[in-house]
Amino acid sequence: MIALCLGMMLALVSGFARAEYPDHAIKGVVPFPPGGGTDVFARIIADQLSKALGQPVVVENRAGADGNIGMESVAKSPPDGYAILFNSSAATVNPAMYRNLRFDPVKDLRPVAVLCEYFNLIVVNPEKMPVKNLQEFVDLLRKNPGKYNVAAGGTRLVVDYFLLQNKLDAAVIPYKGAGDAISGLLRGDADFIIVNAPGLTQHIASGKLRALAVTAPVRQADMPDVPTTPEAGMPDFIYSSYFGVYVRADTPPDIVKKLNTALNGITATPEVIAMFQKQSAVAVQTSPEEASSRYLRDIARIKDIVVRAKIPPAD
Repeated sequence: MIALCLGMMLALVSGFARAEYPDHAIKGVVPFPPGGGTDVFARIIADQLSKALGQPVVVENRAGADGNIGMESVAKSPPDGYAILFNSSAATVNPAMYRNLRFDPVKDLRPVAVLCEYFNLIVVNPEKMPVKNLQEFVDLLRKNPGKYNVAAGGTRLVVDYFLLQNKLDAAVIPYKGAGDAISGLLRGDADFIIVNAPGLTQHIASGKLRALAVTAPVRQADMPDVPTTPEAGMPDFIYSSYFGVYVRADTPPDIVKKLNTALNGITATPEVIAMFQKQSAVAVQTSPEEASSRYLRDIARIKDIVVRAKIPPAD
């Protein structure tokens, strides 16, 4: 009886402790360097999540291996909700692109919510590639195989897919993340880039970079003058990504639910909707179950693209 009572007391104490989540700072891991789209979105959400939960949400950039280092750190963290992952399409691309990951993205990570959706921009450094539209760009690449460089930030799937689908030859320069890749493009180390809009918009507005097309079915509200890839002559090249939050897979359901409720409340506010729109992203709300379903569906979709495009997986 004594042992039973002690067990019940411990269970109650444990339950009360979890009910108080969070009672100290939360680490929000971004698996890419500062300045890229994932980092921009993460800092928007971290600030709002700190207010919603009453505890600091501290962004930590853990870049490397196309996002795998940061993803692994959360996958192997304690399952208590105090390490969360802010991630982009790397969450669904890397399981298809890497053969020997030191963690299982499906078994070790659990999606909490999808927060926004966005498309990619095909952008050139106009001093390196003086083209005005997508057709001129493609023609220039075809006439000069191997001459031009493309900056690949974080995951490079969209770059490989674009080159293979259009039978183009360009040298791919890998960077740790989109922020570093954009900096390389601005310096002239690379000639063009295909990446999501955050981090690019200010440079496009200033004229330092030129957007040729957006990989979307419709034009983006904040860039109405940039044509879609179908409008620009590539009807089959549409590529979307999304940004979301993940925790270790065996995190207690009540913590996942509390995070999901807070995140959905944040992305429904006019303030955050407007901030996402400025980055060419659309705010969304999902349940953990909906987020998990999309996660698995997109991994399968990316694996199909990898096979059809004959992209060799990395080690």
